[in-house]
Amino acid sequence: MPLISPAASWLSLVAKVGSIRRAAVQLNVSPSAVNRQILKLEAEYGAELFERLPRGLRLTEAGRILVADIERWQHDHARTLQSLAELRSPMSGHAAIGLMESFGRAVVSRLMTHMAERHFQVSLDVFIGGTEQIVGQLVACKLDLAICYAVPRQPDIQFLARIPSNPGIVVARNHPLANRKSIRLAECAKHSFVFPDTSLTSRGILEKALQRAELHPAATVTTNSIEVMKAMVRDHRQIALLALPDIHSDLVDGEFVHIPFADRHVRGSSLSLIAHRHVRLSPAAAMVADHLKEQLQQLPGK
Repeated sequence: MPLISPAASWLSLVAKVGSIRRAAVQLNVSPSAVNRQILKLEAEYGAELFERLPRGLRLTEAGRILVADIERWQHDHARTLQSLAELRSPMSGHAAIGLMESFGRAVVSRLMTHMAERHFQVSLDVFIGGTEQIVGQLVACKLDLAICYAVPRQPDIQFLARIPSNPGIVVARNHPLANRKSIRLAECAKHSFVFPDTSLTSRGILEKALQRAELHPAATVTTNSIEVMKAMVRDHRQIALLALPDIHSDLVDGEFVHIPFADRHVRGSSLSLIAHRHVRLSPAAAMVADHLKEQLQQLPGK
C-alpha cells in the first residue's frame, strides 16, 4: 500500500501541469476520475484547492499549502526508499552535494577516486554555486551536503566540519611581492587588484579591510569567476584575495604564491561542511560526508 495516496499524487500533478485534462493524459485515467479525487480532497479539507479559470487551474492559498506538503512527503518518501535500497546493497546509492566553483573540480575528482578504489557504486549530483545559492538548495532539501564559505547560522543547518581560513593575497611566482613571507594590506595598495564581485564571500572581507585601512587600490577587473581572477594573477601580474583551498593545485604546480596578511584585523571566513539538520543522511550520503570531512582536514593552511 503506498504511503502517499493516489489522490495526493494526482493533486500534485494537476498543480504542476495546470490542467485536469493534461494530468489525466499522463496518468492514463479519465479527467472525471481526476476531478472526483480533487473534489473529495476539497470536501475533506473544507477549502477550495484550485481556482477554475477559462484556460486552466490555479492553486488557491490553501492549495499551495497542501501541495507544498505533498511535495515534501514525496521527497521524503523517495529518500526513504533510497535508504532502504542502500541497506540491501550498502555499496550503492546516491548523494547530492553543493560546492563552490573554486574547489569543486578537485573535491569531486578525489571523491570519485575514493569511491572507485572501494568499488562503491554511488551516483552523484553536483551543484556549483555561491554560498547563498548552495545554502538555499540545501535548506530546500535538494542537496544532502555542501561545502562553502561564510555559512549563515540558520535553524535548518547542521555544521559537520568547519575550517578557519588564512587570508592573504595571491600573486604569480614572478611578481615583485612573491618573496614576501607576510604582508600588510597597506603595502599592497600601490599594486593593481583583481576584485571579486559582491557574489563572492571574499569581496566583503576585502572591502572591510580596505575601509578600515582607508586604502583605495586600483581594480582593473571585477569578476565573480575564480578562474578569471587566477588568469589575471597569472597573465597580468594582478593581486587577488583568494583562500588557500581556491588555489591548492596552483600552489602545488608552483604557479602562484600565497602571502598571508600580517594585519590582525583582516580575518577570513570559515569553510564549512554542512547538512540539513532535520533530514537523516542516507548511507551513501553519510559515506560522502565522512570523505569530505577528510578532504577538509587535508587542506593547506587550515
